[in-house]
Amino acid sequence: METDSVLDGQERPVDSASITVIRIVALGWVLGIAVVNALGLTIAWFLADGARPWITWALLLLVVAAGLSWFSYWWPAVRYRYLRYRVDESGLVIRRGVLWRSTTSIPLSRVQHTDVSQGPLQRSYSLGTLVVHTAGTDNASISLAGLQHSVALRVRDHLVSGEKADAV
Repeated sequence: METDSVLDGQERPVDSASITVIRIVALGWVLGIAVVNALGLTIAWFLADGARPWITWALLLLVVAAGLSWFSYWWPAVRYRYLRYRVDESGLVIRRGVLWRSTTSIPLSRVQHTDVSQGPLQRSYSLGTLVVHTAGTDNASISLAGLQHSVALRVRDHLVSGEKADAV
């Protein structure tokens, strides 16, 4: 029986295309916020008596939008470096966090069911999000975004297949 390289117990990063997807989503939010603020500022300028105070607000908006744009480009690459997962015969381990780091271990015996989802942007980059639903109430759903869709399907199949000893 050939061992699947994804299920070999080695710690792996998510797909690097997830950086681009996160950048596109973040930039969309930044542009949306900037457009709404610019419209509000324009309306306020037309309703005001003079334009002088509004120039300061417009410049401030421009600086904030530029700063958010830079952050939305820079942060996904930083986040990517600190997101790792490992799949082995005992289950799934996810390590994440830049400032606040966490390790989530999901033993096979606690897995209730799994989902693999794709949004339109993820689909265009062949990415998916693995969602593992576990027994219990605290943090009962754990998601891992940025996996190649085929990898997410293999991990899903591994987590729900086979004879599992009941932990209860």
